Amino acid sequence: MGYLDELNVPRAINASGRMTSLGVNTLSGDVLAAVTEAGRSYVDMRDLRQATEERIAALMGAEAAMITTGAAAGVALMVAAVIAGDDLNRVQSLPDALGHPNEILLQAGHQVSFGAPIVQMIRMAGGQPRPVGLVNSVSEAHLTGAFSPQTAAFLFVQSHHTVHKGMLSLARCVELCTEKGVPLLIDAAAEEDLTHFVQSGAALVTFSGGKAIGGPTSGIVAGQRALVQACRAQNGGIGRPMKVGKEQILGLWVALEAYMRRDVDAERSRNSRLVDELLAGFAPFAETRRLADEAGRGIERAGIVLSPAQAEELVAFLEKGIPPVHTRTHLVNLGIVAFDPRPLADGDVGLIVERVSRFFERKENTQ
Repeated sequence: MGYLDELNVPRAINASGRMTSLGVNTLSGDVLAAVTEAGRSYVDMRDLRQATEERIAALMGAEAAMITTGAAAGVALMVAAVIAGDDLNRVQSLPDALGHPNEILLQAGHQVSFGAPIVQMIRMAGGQPRPVGLVNSVSEAHLTGAFSPQTAAFLFVQSHHTVHKGMLSLARCVELCTEKGVPLLIDAAAEEDLTHFVQSGAALVTFSGGKAIGGPTSGIVAGQRALVQACRAQNGGIGRPMKVGKEQILGLWVALEAYMRRDVDAERSRNSRLVDELLAGFAPFAETRRLADEAGRGIERAGIVLSPAQAEELVAFLEKGIPPVHTRTHLVNLGIVAFDPRPLADGDVGLIVERVSRFFERKENTQ
């Protein structure tokens, strides 16, 4: 028996994506070896952080980088850095900004929940969120008119959770913020093209280390050296509950090195093949659709198109099976159940198709 068996926690088939609710990802042998080595060793944490963060910055093409517990922590640390800098009194007074500029602008369509409200990450760091424009329409005038002496930064949220229609592009936001001398921060938690965002002109950007990168639960803040140093200074304040362990640090570094060397074409070819197999397996039972990624990443998924009520039934049926099959449910209210190929292991496609066929056969038998 394994530990999961001992705890009576079933293993799941993840057709949802790199989701926190499903443990994000599985770790490669090299990353597991790094985590084990760190777990068996004592080390000066300052030495370990400095060595790995210098290498991570170099890999990403950034002036500096910092390892965090995740992208959500990265948002809080970035906000704290632009408000308090590395002044110890201000760092240790947060979330009280002591009268210093603390407004954090963000487009109204970016005011989302990723499992927790993005604005809460801002507030816990002493920031005052100020949405700009309307939920489906933000103009340049909305943004430029929002800049004030109280503006500490502008936060751009790059995510499938956000509204994409009617929002200002990242490139234009960078230009407008640069003209006003306002730091632009990016939450790029699940993004795949790390260097694109680092080199976008943003002051700071945060990524999840456990999603696209494939590391243990962790994150990265990268960008301007002085602001990264200010993020590190928060370890003497609100950053203390967000501290990372040696296992996360070493595991993330090994995962990132492998990620930057990966064969993107081979990955996408493999994922496309799995989508083909899923669509072919679903076709006898329902209308199918090949789905592009909502946030514009190079990800495609297999979709089943039903009524919203039937879609909810299918999701529930799959999750109640043994092992449970978890789907991507972002579009269930539109009647679309999506299957992400990236986390699937050998044999998962056959099991998923068999389970879906059982659902439709069961529906026919009860009609």
